[in-house]
Amino acid sequence: MKVIGNRRFAYGLNVMPWLLFCGLLTQGLNAQDIVALNSVEVFAKKINFSQTGKKTEIIDSTIKQQFGLNSLAELLSFNTPIFIKSYGSGALATTAFRGGNASQTAVLWNGFNLQNAMLGQSDLSLMPAILFDDVELEYGGSSSLWGSGAVGGSIHLNSKNKFNQGFVTTVNAGAGSFGLCNGFIHGLISKKRFVSSTKLYLNRSNNNFLYGDSLDKEQPLKTQKNAAYNFRGMMQEFKFMINPKQLLVVNSWLNSNQRRLPAINPSAESKTYQLDASLKLTANWSYVKTKFRSIARGAVFYDQIQYSDSLISLFDKSKVRTVMAENENFFHWAKNQQLHVGLNFSSSSATSSNYDGQRSMSRVSLLAGNRSVFFNGRFVTCLSARSEYISVGALPLTGNVSAEYHLFKNVITKINVAKVYRQPTLNDLYWLPGGNSELKPEQGFTFEGEINYRKDANAFSFFVSGAAFSRKINNWILWVPGNNGNPSPLNIQQVWSRGTETNFKVTYTKNKLKLGFNLSSAYVLSTVESNRQENSDNLKRQLIYTPRYTVNGHVFVSYKNISLFYFHQYIGYRFTSSDNLIWLNPYQLSSIKLNYNIKLRGINLSLFAACNNCLNNSYTIIAARPMPLRNYELGLSIRFGNNKK
Repeated sequence: MKVIGNRRFAYGLNVMPWLLFCGLLTQGLNAQDIVALNSVEVFAKKINFSQTGKKTEIIDSTIKQQFGLNSLAELLSFNTPIFIKSYGSGALATTAFRGGNASQTAVLWNGFNLQNAMLGQSDLSLMPAILFDDVELEYGGSSSLWGSGAVGGSIHLNSKNKFNQGFVTTVNAGAGSFGLCNGFIHGLISKKRFVSSTKLYLNRSNNNFLYGDSLDKEQPLKTQKNAAYNFRGMMQEFKFMINPKQLLVVNSWLNSNQRRLPAINPSAESKTYQLDASLKLTANWSYVKTKFRSIARGAVFYDQIQYSDSLISLFDKSKVRTVMAENENFFHWAKNQQLHVGLNFSSSSATSSNYDGQRSMSRVSLLAGNRSVFFNGRFVTCLSARSEYISVGALPLTGNVSAEYHLFKNVITKINVAKVYRQPTLNDLYWLPGGNSELKPEQGFTFEGEINYRKDANAFSFFVSGAAFSRKINNWILWVPGNNGNPSPLNIQQVWSRGTETNFKVTYTKNKLKLGFNLSSAYVLSTVESNRQENSDNLKRQLIYTPRYTVNGHVFVSYKNISLFYFHQYIGYRFTSSDNLIWLNPYQLSSIKLNYNIKLRGINLSLFAACNNCLNNSYTIIAARPMPLRNYELGLSIRFGNNKK
């Protein structure tokens, strides 16, 4: 049992000891695992198909380290053109990827989609960035390979634990303003044929921060109340090299997240609490021969949300279980040709106070693709298609056609055309009152292209890229007022999203000195092109909470054992009404992070400090959800063990 404020959460998970035991014994598989043994590789290649012809981005390990004790939402917000819709520290944070909504982004953990079947989205605030060895972004649609929701883009979260690394322990601890307290422990046992990785984390805060209220001239500084949170969890991975041809990976991820939700009026008292708990279990078996690879994998996800508001006597409890099974096969049927054939099954069932009994949804998918390489690797093409049967409706064939060409030695051009879709969620279909079981999937076409230039010259390294995209989605699902004023979802809009993205990076390395600069920007128009809603005034208007302009940048200097980073972002106007007559002003946010490393015999010690919102700006990302003024963090990281190279 856990107490936040004056409220005790009646969690009711009497099986927690059993879940902890399972978490220690099991953990999900990684669709990206690469294991070298006797010159034989065992790995899944599905991501090679999906990323051909598309803009991709891997978050640099040095940058990820600066946000190690922050959430995935904060890492992406400062370092990518993805706009993160955050309700505040510890509160709900979702994506607006290339003008889409949260349900149109696939968040994949070791190849499994984390989207909640009831909500159709993933809360990035509940995911500590330090949990993931590799964070990779795939821009553009890939519904033919990743299924429902891979419309605007995909976020890949992967483990990269290698064999034969020895025994390593890492302990991170941090504290900060507003009662912030972070902790992380990672224990790694890595032998020739066996790996065990155990990660434990804690993140809690009173979250009673100061914020600026420009509308109140008498009391411009106020304190946010009733926003405390307490997140904790564990991630476990086991990897077994059965023999040089077979690899087995088992993963688990257990978390319990408790938070108090402030009132819409921050100065008002709130008795609203939310508990999110989940257990994710996955397993992956890979088999490889010279020209053939096969992967069989499965997962079971349990998610629970409890919501209560004693002021209005409201209590809601929802549970959802998702089962997934998949088989993928890769055939090198010619020297430069690889065929991919897969079969996927998933089934979700849920109960809620707002459902009429248990509701479920199942789907079976057949996917096929072919990757071709020409001109000594300079030209690569990929074709893929997906046919899917859904228990609550039919879905037509979807597919991708993509290509990339090395125009010159340092210049690569990419292009992708795809048909994409998003299946309605269980809440869309069955919520009472208002659910609509006749909803059709959102679907449409997306086009994107990129050209990038990369050059290493003596101590300098340059990277420049430019991308453009256009996507039209029909049957866009929108909740509108229905009978008796109850909102109901309808396939009512066509939305056209288009825009450009740029990125520029330069680094200079000489001896023990390293300098770097990175600047990325995005311009996104996402407008309603047609609307069947009566008396609608949103035609040709920008979608709410979709900024047209976003800019992110950072500079850093590192010398010997000390490094200094400065991060800065600009977020443009966000409309809060569909007619675009009401908006939130643009804001700029900056952060300074300082690191000092000490190497002792067998121990690496790192001290870090951070100043967030160092310009002390008053801003909101979501209306009526103020964000904190200047605040600070301090911490240390200790790494020790008989690490092998």
